[in-house]
Amino acid sequence: MDYEGQKLSENLFCYIIIAFGAVGWVIGYFHQDFTYVFYLWSVGMVISVVLCVPDWPFFNRHPVQWLDSVPDRRNKGKKKNLI
Repeated sequence: MDYEGQKLSENLFCYIIIAFGAVGWVIGYFHQDFTYVFYLWSVGMVISVVLCVPDWPFFNRHPVQWLDSVPDRRNKGKKKNLI
C-alpha cells in the first residue's frame, strides 16, 4: 500500500464509520432503542475493516519510486585474501 492508498484507506474508514453511526443514531432515536445504533455501527465496522485492512489493488495506484541502492564503500579499496 502506498502513501496515497493509506490516506484513502483512512478516509474510507472514517467516512464509513461516521455514516453508519449517524444513520444508526437517527434510527435509534426514532425507535428509542440504543441497540439500533450499536448494530448499525457494528455493520459499518465490519464493512470498513473488509474494505480498508486488506491491501486491495486500488490502494496501490501511486507506487513509490525508490532510489537505487548505494554500493558498499567499505570494501572498495581492500583486496580479498583467498587463503
